[in-house]
Amino acid sequence: MKLKKRWVVAAGVTALAAVLLIPVVLFGIIPLFVRSTLNEPPMVLSSSAPPASASSSEAIPTPSLHFAGDLRRIDRVHYGSGRVTLAGGVLRFENVDIAGAPNMYVYLSDRVDGQPGSFIDIGPLKATNGSFNYLVPAGVASGSARSVVVWCRAFSVTVTFAVLA
Repeated sequence: MKLKKRWVVAAGVTALAAVLLIPVVLFGIIPLFVRSTLNEPPMVLSSSAPPASASSSEAIPTPSLHFAGDLRRIDRVHYGSGRVTLAGGVLRFENVDIAGAPNMYVYLSDRVDGQPGSFIDIGPLKATNGSFNYLVPAGVASGSARSVVVWCRAFSVTVTFAVLA
């Protein structure tokens, strides 16, 4: 009887250790392996014609509006630094360093608190470090975007965001 009780206690301690270890692995170790660097030159779209690589569902330049903001640190695990700009149908991440997480996406949001709110999905985050561009879908009013949110779909959490001004 005592031997069975010891096994039950040992199994319980092992299960508790596994439950406590999972967040450490997910938030501490995995981000080390999901980091990448990409350095693209700035994309300049002429106002007369869309770029050769853009399809009809991609960006059409709107040269008069220019918005920019700096990525913010939320906490030790969720952070970003660098600048984002939205101008002429192009969203640019410049010299960024973003926390690693699985399944990250870029949203143009109508909110300024780091939450997606009503958002436009720009696509998967291209890299966690460097400088890179996104074409903003045609028909998106740049003035309605109040922030850029980097969202982790796997954990439904904001990794970083920048308020556009």
